[in-house]
Amino acid sequence: MKTKIINSQLSNFKTYRSYFRQMLTLAENVFEFENLPEFIDVAYMNKKLLRRGSVAFSKDEELGVIALPYRNIGTLDVYGRPVKIEVFANNNNYHRVLNRDEFVIMYDNNGRYPLYLDIAQMAERIALCVRTQDINVTQQKTPRVWKANDDSLNTIRGLLNNIDANAETVVAQESVEIDDLECVLDPAPYVTDKIDLHLDKLWAEFFRLIGIANLQEQKRERVIKDEMIASQGGTIASRYSRFQPRKNAIDQINEKFGTNISVKYYDGVPDMKGESEDVSNVLSNISANASGLI
Repeated sequence: MKTKIINSQLSNFKTYRSYFRQMLTLAENVFEFENLPEFIDVAYMNKKLLRRGSVAFSKDEELGVIALPYRNIGTLDVYGRPVKIEVFANNNNYHRVLNRDEFVIMYDNNGRYPLYLDIAQMAERIALCVRTQDINVTQQKTPRVWKANDDSLNTIRGLLNNIDANAETVVAQESVEIDDLECVLDPAPYVTDKIDLHLDKLWAEFFRLIGIANLQEQKRERVIKDEMIASQGGTIASRYSRFQPRKNAIDQINEKFGTNISVKYYDGVPDMKGESEDVSNVLSNISANASGLI
């Protein structure tokens, strides 16, 4: 019985980690940087922005312009901004202490906090729904509560564990009277389809948080353009909260270090030729097609 419980807990954890990784990947890859210095690892920079809330750009004599995590040194200014920092590398072999005029801080959002914890909480809620669906589907195949006397309790548990493990063949001792087993609870009602609707709302909330356009098509004859734009109000606000700090930092970096970096929200849908189509056109096509099918 303990093995069954441990396996169930491992499934819960693996499901959570799977969705957490997927959601982090989406949140890290919504911005497109152009003309970044070749040495900067964009994937590493995006990970640190999401997990720490900010990174520091500075110029090294040998490496050029780099983007690294940092820690505050000393006091902050009147707005809570660092006056002196220490940047450090992933391997802990690189450390530099920088004064205010030697670095530029890029924040992940206007709140200046990491979205990592918010995404972790959303991943937990989504994973809970998925695991509930797994259990609900499993409960459709057999009743879950059985009556048994003390002598046959362990035997019945063994039989049910084999069933839960999806064993093709279940072997019982000759002394077990199968016909005497009594079920006192019918299978749980099927609710997986209802959980699907709740999952759609959770994913929509996550997409809003990170600024990805998401169109939830309703069963209506037509969805007009103004309604589509209004439904994306939260997404637009989230986009501004995440884009503006990057844009402000890029402007300062270009001025301070003589670079020509630019950043934009990635709205393209790449095809096999490497080209892209604007996401607004894609959403319009989806809406038109959906309206024609309803």
